[in-house]
Amino acid sequence: MAESDRRLVQTAVIGSAASGMGIVLPQEADELRGLRRRHPTYTYWCGTQLGGCGNKLSDRLYVDKVCHFAHAPNASCHRKANGANSADHLFIKQDLALWARRSGVDARAVLRDLGSGPGDAVDFRVRDSRQRVRFQFRRLTHPEWRSAREELERDAASLDWVFGPGSAHPETMEEMYETFGYVLRFRFETQGVARRIRIRAEEARRSTDWVPLDACAMTPEGLRVPGVERRRRASPRPGVGTSTGSPVNLPVARTLRGGTAPAQASDVPGRGSSAVAPDPKSTTGADRRAGRRTSPLVRKVQRLVDEVNVLVAAADADVRTKAERMDREAAAWIERYGRLTSSDFWSGKATKVAGHGDALAGRLEKLSRQLK
Repeated sequence: MAESDRRLVQTAVIGSAASGMGIVLPQEADELRGLRRRHPTYTYWCGTQLGGCGNKLSDRLYVDKVCHFAHAPNASCHRKANGANSADHLFIKQDLALWARRSGVDARAVLRDLGSGPGDAVDFRVRDSRQRVRFQFRRLTHPEWRSAREELERDAASLDWVFGPGSAHPETMEEMYETFGYVLRFRFETQGVARRIRIRAEEARRSTDWVPLDACAMTPEGLRVPGVERRRRASPRPGVGTSTGSPVNLPVARTLRGGTAPAQASDVPGRGSSAVAPDPKSTTGADRRAGRRTSPLVRKVQRLVDEVNVLVAAADADVRTKAERMDREAAAWIERYGRLTSSDFWSGKATKVAGHGDALAGRLEKLSRQLK
């Protein structure tokens, strides 16, 4: 007897095995019936650009459980990811192509396999200006990331790095904070049968709002995200932007919303202030050289928030509401205490703050496990 396919495959490509047109199958029976009525000629495939086997898939409609794609009985497939986010690299490529056309930018998006599959990263390159944006899906070690950055910078006039959930190593984040004062992040939201990218900039103590690509722009200095002010570094590190060591065509550093960066240390607001964003060098570069690092607890809460925000996209309304409350609570906690270091947390002066952070991380982890 032929065995049924027990894999819960939620994404496929449309038209052929080599297609780059991704789709997320509706999980509800009525929604799948509607999709079938609107597109009766669609064929679905376990696409090679998904890391799949290239075989045809069928859409299985159920009223008592989640609808999903299925392989033919006894089909052999070793695809590593089947969930709703497993085609995000295809959706971002589509979004980038549409964004470039609307913006009148001559650019191309390319999938990059860094060793684990075609969705490890997506590179966006503006042809004439040689500007690059790397959207990082796969987590790299810090040395791997530095090597990749040096390779991309050899022929790039500007380079922006945008990290997906869990893809930024803590040391990489520290270096980004020290160099630019912020980290660019992306996540996806499910909209019907597609997923749409959202981007924001994060500093140790605050973040901009999540915005769609259409709210961003390519400028002579690189990718512009709303709520981020530009600030040119006074003392660029040698070797950035060129393989010969000369600081040519450096990217412009930015600070989060609140105006230009402070001109001197005395302009930095006190701990817990919600006024002008602090000078990133005063909170990352100098502190790091003095042995002060942003607490791993702060970074853990932020990572868990990002993870939950991705997983909750396909959840029901009640769970999304719960996740939104926790997101706001985490943002407020990070806003107020993000500058504290590990020694601050465990010095006895901030044990309640640390306890609150631990409890918050525990609830985020529990919700993340429920959503997986």
